[in-house]
Amino acid sequence: MSKMRTTAVLTAMMVLASFLPAFGQEVVTFGVIAPMTGNNIMVGDFIINGANLAQKHINEKGGILGKRLELVFEDEVDNVQTSVNAMTKMLNRPEISAFFGSTYSAYCIAVSPQILEKRIPMIAGGSSANIPKENNPYVWQNRMTDDNSGALLAKAAVEILNMKNPAFLHLADSFGTGLMEQTVAALKRMGVEVKPNLIFAHVPGEVQFGPLITQIANSDADGLIAISHQMPASIICMQVEAAGLDLPLLGSSSFGSVVARETAKDAADGWYAVSDWTPEVTTPAGRYFAQAYREEYQGKPDSDMPAVTAYDAIMLFAEACRIANTTTDREAINNAFSKIKAYPGAMSTYTPNEDRCFCTSQFLTYNDNRIATLREIVSVREP
Repeated sequence: MSKMRTTAVLTAMMVLASFLPAFGQEVVTFGVIAPMTGNNIMVGDFIINGANLAQKHINEKGGILGKRLELVFEDEVDNVQTSVNAMTKMLNRPEISAFFGSTYSAYCIAVSPQILEKRIPMIAGGSSANIPKENNPYVWQNRMTDDNSGALLAKAAVEILNMKNPAFLHLADSFGTGLMEQTVAALKRMGVEVKPNLIFAHVPGEVQFGPLITQIANSDADGLIAISHQMPASIICMQVEAAGLDLPLLGSSSFGSVVARETAKDAADGWYAVSDWTPEVTTPAGRYFAQAYREEYQGKPDSDMPAVTAYDAIMLFAEACRIANTTTDREAINNAFSKIKAYPGAMSTYTPNEDRCFCTSQFLTYNDNRIATLREIVSVREP
């Protein structure tokens, strides 16, 4: 081989090495489900960004037990069947040790039987209190479950917004109906009875909320509590403003989300939300994530709930691998999740309860000038 050709080969190998850090190093594979196409693609962008940032941070610190973390993605699009298909495909990948499931609770519940059959740990991105009712020992949640979120929504409605006769506008799925029922029950414990005729439901995919908003405006309600996902939340904000509804406004986490605020713009201002996340968080781990996200994705919207949920899920997976001292034994990793104690995540301090939910706190936020300003951090149990 000529000297010139040898030099060219060496140069090519060096370039290859620069694109493949730790070439030849063993890898550990984690799966990520995200809506990469379809109506919820903005949510998917956040999930992918958060997951890739976690991968970067972990690999920069030597990986997991010395192995380089690799991510594989599957597209759940925007409906239950394509989501179940994507998660089933993920479950059939022999290389994954665990995965981050859908941020939509109904989709997580739909795939629960397959997860139990395959015995592969999943950290669900959904918050429905119906997920742990499946009693699946391989399904975990790092967002607050709705039973606790409902208590926080009720507290904000009564103690901050002075609602005595609130109306509800909620999504008619597992998440929306479950959180509405939990909030209504919590309000009852606080002495506020919600009238059945003030509870309004909207179907998934709804875009015309005017008739429901008109009914609320013509009622004797003294406040509105809205529960939905990010995209319908943004539409509700815009149509509430267009209708001139002059009531105190309180929403589920989606109403403080970047997706809702970026889409609805000024129409999102004035809404309170019990939120999983705000970039204005004051905890050290939260500030670190928020700043790192801004630096990594300059020119893009600030970090949102799907991003931090995926980021923290991968960090919890890494912690479980370290506790179990393995990256491949799925059963040992699953058991190790239960041994995590007071882990300082970006979104919350994580300690799992008996229902396999890690989250111990949420944020009360207020949308002002398109920013979800932090009002307080509310804990539901000791981390």
